[in-house]
Amino acid sequence: MTHRKELERIRKILLERKGALENELRTLPEGTLYCSRRKDWWVYYQLLPKKGNRKKEKRIGISRDTEQIFGLVRKRYITKALGRIDKDIKVVDMALRHYTDIDEASVMAKFLAKHPELSDGIYHGRQRDEAWADDYERQQDFYAEKRKHTAADGTSMLSKNEMYIAARLEFYGIPYRYEDSVAHPDVDRIPDFKIRRPRDGKIIYWEHLGLTGDDGYMKGNELKLTEYENSDIVPWDNLIITYDTPDGGIDGKIIDAMIHGWLL
Repeated sequence: MTHRKELERIRKILLERKGALENELRTLPEGTLYCSRRKDWWVYYQLLPKKGNRKKEKRIGISRDTEQIFGLVRKRYITKALGRIDKDIKVVDMALRHYTDIDEASVMAKFLAKHPELSDGIYHGRQRDEAWADDYERQQDFYAEKRKHTAADGTSMLSKNEMYIAARLEFYGIPYRYEDSVAHPDVDRIPDFKIRRPRDGKIIYWEHLGLTGDDGYMKGNELKLTEYENSDIVPWDNLIITYDTPDGGIDGKIIDAMIHGWLL
């Protein structure tokens, strides 16, 4: 998700909140609450403004009408909240007017027009995402007989659910390698996905566990996860773990939540 999309999302939330509060405001009592101290207790009044045939402000005692008092308290909150929301919307609108996504090619357009051979220099010595994603030897002999599914980039995969994850990663422009080695001296494992997070280049591993009803399969994965943990590859840092649903399906909302939470 780009920063512009995040700003647009925030603006939408603010507008929805504003609309809900405005609708509620129409249901609340007329006027405002006035509180007056009388020795050891408070007296509450409803102040009605000049309106129509009402030539001057009218004050009505409501100390025994709890519902009316709380309605006016709620009205005071909503009035103040709407004022803050309006200010926030103006700030977001200003940010949207002045915001520009960081697009390396456009920032360096004039220079790269003359020197396209130097475009990799934008990335401070890192391989570009597309080059990194392709620069590895795929494990073609790893369960080769079970690779019955083909991703959009031509990679043969073991399951439809892995193919779905790959499609979502491609949708969000996240570079990944399918079944590439961990490249850690103490880990002789091949994760489902090895991902390079675009915003900082951090390597994230993604394991999707499919045969959750198979005890042997799950025990094997327990050993794998233990080996990962012993080598500082752990959930909530650099390891994502997802599972098939009980009927062998996949929950797309969870997959997108992982991508939004850890990779964008």
